[in-house]
Amino acid sequence: MLEVRHMRLVCAIADTGGPTRAAAQLHLTQSAVSHQLAELEGRLGVPLFIRVRRRLQLSEAGRHLVEFSRTALADLSRVERELQHAGTRSRERLRVSTECFTCYHWLPRVLPELLRDHPQVDVQIVIEATRQPIAALLAGKLELAVVSSPVRDRQLVVKHLFDDEWVVILSPSHALCEKQLYVNAADLAGHTLFTHEATPRDIELMRDRLAAEQAAMPEIRIVPLTEAIVELVKAGLGIGLMSRWVVSPYEASGQIATRRFTRSGIKEPWSAVYRRDAAARLPLARFAALLRSCRPAHRPARAA
Repeated sequence: MLEVRHMRLVCAIADTGGPTRAAAQLHLTQSAVSHQLAELEGRLGVPLFIRVRRRLQLSEAGRHLVEFSRTALADLSRVERELQHAGTRSRERLRVSTECFTCYHWLPRVLPELLRDHPQVDVQIVIEATRQPIAALLAGKLELAVVSSPVRDRQLVVKHLFDDEWVVILSPSHALCEKQLYVNAADLAGHTLFTHEATPRDIELMRDRLAAEQAAMPEIRIVPLTEAIVELVKAGLGIGLMSRWVVSPYEASGQIATRRFTRSGIKEPWSAVYRRDAAARLPLARFAALLRSCRPAHRPARAA
């Protein structure tokens, strides 16, 4: 017969002295409070309150019920907090970052598949680890890093995802779009080149290509956001240089054009990296497998 709403009702009336103030506390109408009180007293067969002047005072049965209700409601709140805390502890955080590029167009494809089998996992993107994801991984600030740099550390598991390549990104109306297959390093001279803050390996590769062609260094502008680089290129304010995978959605939609960088191209292998000691509690291998399915589509060479 006795429900939690009844216990809250009698405590509110006892605290406020009447149904009007109790109604405001319980977010009910006064008539609803009076009706529930009459229903409860009818169930129990005993009056819980006695009207004295304009206030309701507890009867002996009412005092007994209020004392019980306060203890029961406090215990109920404690149990609810404990259960909520236990539920929070059972969830697992999976923090992810990609090296150099703010590239997360794959997330809507990967996340539903991962959460279908592992609903307890909360995936979080850590943008601030973009510059040094491996250092963040080893420091315990990440659970998984998507990188193109070589990784050699016995604490880490490296899962090769796919091979990519560097591309020059252009406005579709840019003069360099007349290049049918590739853009040489020398072709970059005189242009503003937007790019991310490159890894030491990428800087070395760039210098090698410039030296091989005895080409001048273009004017380089570091822009930390992929989306910002694409918008600058679309507006004709310069050209970009980055991995094809990173800009594949923009290329597929026709917002930008791409050309291979140099005749032989520069390969960009992508890998998923995670700590060996985290693999037992998190679906990191599954995450890597899903990422592998997001490899950039093969694009046939354009006719010369």
